[in-house]
Amino acid sequence: MGTFIKIVVVLILGISIIPFFLNSKFSMSRAIQIQAPIETIFSRLSNLNDYVKWNPFPEGDPTNQASVEGEGVGSYLIWKGEKTGEGKMMITEIIPDKQINIKMEFYKPMSGEGIVKWIVRPTAESNTTEMTWTFEQDLTYFKRYFGLFMESMMGKHFEKGLLNFKSLVEKIN
Repeated sequence: MGTFIKIVVVLILGISIIPFFLNSKFSMSRAIQIQAPIETIFSRLSNLNDYVKWNPFPEGDPTNQASVEGEGVGSYLIWKGEKTGEGKMMITEIIPDKQINIKMEFYKPMSGEGIVKWIVRPTAESNTTEMTWTFEQDLTYFKRYFGLFMESMMGKHFEKGLLNFKSLVEKIN
């Protein structure tokens, strides 16, 4: 029994100490080039009603419900679903034809906050714009373990969302 207790103590200590060595900040970005002028892209990004049309996260969750309130800075989207969980995203800053900053609040299945940035910039190619979707989050001590897996879990959704957005914008352009 003494050996078992020692093993358990070592495991508990290991689990408790390892996060100290893990990154306390998580950041990831994905980018895509879109055949449309910045003004067209930016007008679609600054309206959360349009985000509902290209949001990749509720795909595969028929229970997901989303509602948008307002326009511009201060507008927000609330979502709830079995697979998507519950949360709120709110536009906190708009830098015209450059960047939109969004505060993310996650309620379920796990609480947390993060920052999304949608950044647009012209490319050397005529009528082509690069859009970058970035997510940043400060990780509490034990949530640092999730930082090890978040890129692989979220990256494919960002890539799908950017393709959805590109299709939406290029269709009307």
